[in-house]
Amino acid sequence: MNQQLVVNSVQWSTLNHIADVRPVDEEDAACLEEIRQVLQKHNCLERFGVSLLHCHFDLEDDEVLLETTDVEKREHWVRPVKQSFLKDNDITAQTTVIGFNEKGYHQNCGCNPRSTGHHHL
Repeated sequence: MNQQLVVNSVQWSTLNHIADVRPVDEEDAACLEEIRQVLQKHNCLERFGVSLLHCHFDLEDDEVLLETTDVEKREHWVRPVKQSFLKDNDITAQTTVIGFNEKGYHQNCGCNPRSTGHHHL
C-alpha cells in the first residue's frame, strides 16, 4: 500500500543543505529538554516530535516533494512532482511537520490522510 507526504518548495527554500547543517548533538540537549517538558505539560509526548530541518536540492517554483511509502515492500522515498499532480490526484495534505520562525509556525510536510499504513517512529 502506498502513502504520500507533500512538501511545498517555498517552505523549504530557506533551508540549508544537509551537508551544511550541524548534526543534533549535546549542544541541543537543553533546548530539546525544554521542548520535551512543554510537550509533557500539554500531554503531547506521543503526538509531536522534533525534526532537523534541511534540504538536499532546490525545487522549482511549481514543484513539491512527494513522500511515498510502500508498507508491503517496506520502502520509503521522496521525489519532486509538479504541484498540479496533487490537484489532479485530489491530494490534500494533513500537516505532519511544523516549522517555526519569528512570525509563528507553518506546515513543512503533509501527509495524504486518505492513505493507510503510513507511520512515523
